[in-house]
Amino acid sequence: MIRGKRRRLRDLRVWLGLALILGSMFLGAFVLSSGNQTNNVWRATRDLAVGSVPEVESVTLALGDAASTYLSTAQFPQGRMKFPVAIGGLIPVNAVGAALPAATRLVTIPVDPMRAPVSITAGDVVDVWVSAPKANNGVPPIPTLVLSNIRVAEVDRDLSGVGGEIPVVLDVVDSQTAQLIGATRGELSLVLVPLNSQSFYGEVG
Repeated sequence: MIRGKRRRLRDLRVWLGLALILGSMFLGAFVLSSGNQTNNVWRATRDLAVGSVPEVESVTLALGDAASTYLSTAQFPQGRMKFPVAIGGLIPVNAVGAALPAATRLVTIPVDPMRAPVSITAGDVVDVWVSAPKANNGVPPIPTLVLSNIRVAEVDRDLSGVGGEIPVVLDVVDSQTAQLIGATRGELSLVLVPLNSQSFYGEVG
């Protein structure tokens, strides 16, 4: 009788031990699978300036709790960039969706190649400065900021003016057109705005 009770107790302990082992295995597998869960999000294929059209590719990463911060591939980026994103960077959910102002104009300005960034191209964001022609007394003119955070729409390096200037097309708000055209009477300089200093959509200087 006593031997039977001891045998039953021993069998119960064996089963409890097996249950604990199996439970630990399932718990470990669950933790590992949770930690390896991946997310499909969008990544920039080039530097995306403010106001530019998103150029992205899908990438699969294990982001954990940060997954909700970035734009899922379940939703394609719509609109223009509200915030800049460097090449290879993930697209935050609030970085896309800005619509360009309805009243915009494309204005072509002549720029001396030595007064513009060497690699300037469509999609870049620039500040526009103007200097008056040099005075006869040799005093250097003081440059003036005309417009800031202006998106470059097009650059044609194959076409040059009489003085060697290249045509640069800027995308400006309608109210900025007269100010920009008036500035072409002086010597224009374009200064590239880094991604981390850009804002939307262009501010009158």
